Amino acid sequence: MAIHIQMSEEAEREMRRAALRNKLSSLLACILFVGGGGLILTLTVVFIASEAPAEFLAYVAPAENLPPSNEPTTQQLSSKASSPSTDVSPSVIVSTSAAPVAMAEVDIPMDDSMDVGVSMDLGMGLGDGLGDGLGEGGEGLGSGSAGGSALVGTFYDLKQTKTGAPTGIVSGGAGEGRVLEVLNGFLKNWSERTLDKYYKSPQKLYASSFYLPVCHAKYGPIAYGVGDKVKEGAWVAVYRGKVRAPKSGKFRFIGTGDECIAVRFNRKMVLEAGYRLPSRWSKEAPRRAKVSGGDAAAYWKEVKEGKDKIHKGYELMKLNGLSVWNNDTTELGGITAGQVFEVEEGEVYPIEVMVTEVPGGKFGVMLLIDDLSEGLKSGNPSNKYHLFRTNFSTPDEKSILELIKKERCNVGDKLEVPQYNQDSLIWVSVP
Repeated sequence: MAIHIQMSEEAEREMRRAALRNKLSSLLACILFVGGGGLILTLTVVFIASEAPAEFLAYVAPAENLPPSNEPTTQQLSSKASSPSTDVSPSVIVSTSAAPVAMAEVDIPMDDSMDVGVSMDLGMGLGDGLGDGLGEGGEGLGSGSAGGSALVGTFYDLKQTKTGAPTGIVSGGAGEGRVLEVLNGFLKNWSERTLDKYYKSPQKLYASSFYLPVCHAKYGPIAYGVGDKVKEGAWVAVYRGKVRAPKSGKFRFIGTGDECIAVRFNRKMVLEAGYRLPSRWSKEAPRRAKVSGGDAAAYWKEVKEGKDKIHKGYELMKLNGLSVWNNDTTELGGITAGQVFEVEEGEVYPIEVMVTEVPGGKFGVMLLIDDLSEGLKSGNPSNKYHLFRTNFSTPDEKSILELIKKERCNVGDKLEVPQYNQDSLIWVSVP
């Protein structure tokens, strides 16, 4: 007898519902698994494995070759991320776009080792004046453009008052004593007030070195843009600033001038050299100020014997290429090494430089600096001392001669300037 067992309708419905629930649960689990995996992958790509934000690096050239400016200094290298991240620091800088980027032109100062033939620019940017469009380095008597590392020069004409009226002082002859008297008073304290009553040029110049061959004295007024108002003699230019010592040690300035160059460093006059020394002038003995015309030997005798306290420790030397400056002792007899002074690397010191022309005619100045730690033997005419400079610019004799000839300031084709150390220290000028 066969037995047939049949599921009730209620049990069958329950079994179908259970199967449906299992299918739905499996489907939901699959969806959740796939969705969760996709979410994890997305988060990994976006927040963990994404590329580091691109950066744009801007380089700003250093302002060492430019004249002083009150504009704030921009850091040389800066970066700004397009979207900052605190978790990841990119090791490679990439560009996320191929779009063109406009960049400002950048001039980067280069030293002599790069062999670019930097020339000395005597020009002042005076249009048709000496050095049209030149003067970037601030050499000679300076550049007319403000900004950067340079000493600031002011020009005075002793023949005129500040309003342009005659002062009674004339260049040459009997007027020479009056000029030396004024300069003597100035060198006692280097005060601007001493020269305030005299005509002052509206233009200031910014000089990074003083290295000018013998030329015509009218160059001074032309350089300052007052060639039409000031005659060639009885003028003075004073440069002021602060410089940072490039190294610790003992130094001395070496130079000369026609008519005179004087340097006050750290509030002490450490060099006065040339055909006239105004600090030696007096009403009782006006001739003592002359170091030419037969008086050079008498002056150096006083220095060696210690009778001249102002120029104590000075030394006369000759350098190759200076036939005019080196001639016999009835004239200048060479160039002058001044008093030794000591500095600490990185310290800032005030400095002032005076250049002047008394009778007119020829004019020229040069200023070197001796680093005594180098041990150059005094008296060797082949010595190459450092050019005193406040930035990387260096003089080029050929360019100097061309510029002087252009303005008709040349007094012969031979340049009277010494050779110098091409790797000269830089005494950076600071505000």
